[in-house]
Amino acid sequence: MPRAYSLLNIDRESRQMSNLTGFGAYAADFETSLLDDDWSRLEQYFAPDASYRPGDGSEANGRDAVLEALKHSVNALERKSDSRGLVGEPEVTESGDTITLKFSLKYTKAGMPDLILSGYETVQYADGVIVKMEDVFDDPAGMVAWRNSL
Repeated sequence: MPRAYSLLNIDRESRQMSNLTGFGAYAADFETSLLDDDWSRLEQYFAPDASYRPGDGSEANGRDAVLEALKHSVNALERKSDSRGLVGEPEVTESGDTITLKFSLKYTKAGMPDLILSGYETVQYADGVIVKMEDVFDDPAGMVAWRNSL
């Protein structure tokens, strides 16, 4: 059964950092990389053979390709938008070695209707690092169309 946590939960039963705590650290470092464009700090969170599906139909295989895909996604959407913010509180659950983040984001750009991007991200861990990450959007075609209009 999935358990819900805050992003900074520590597994008190084993006194070890949970995958969810590691995910919280990754998320914080992702936001820092978004600001300073230094994606190398994220290497530590991914297995060398990690894979990532960013929700636009593409797939990246291998840590370097995953980091490049993250950077590409940010350059194609966040950097071209005027703003990005959460709509409501995201829901984060942990089930076995998988973290699921349900979210809704609002993107704005002057002269365009706002984009509300809802969906979920699944993150699978093995040995404390991410081996598979996938973004699934409620309306992927709408996201791609909005992004291509930027």
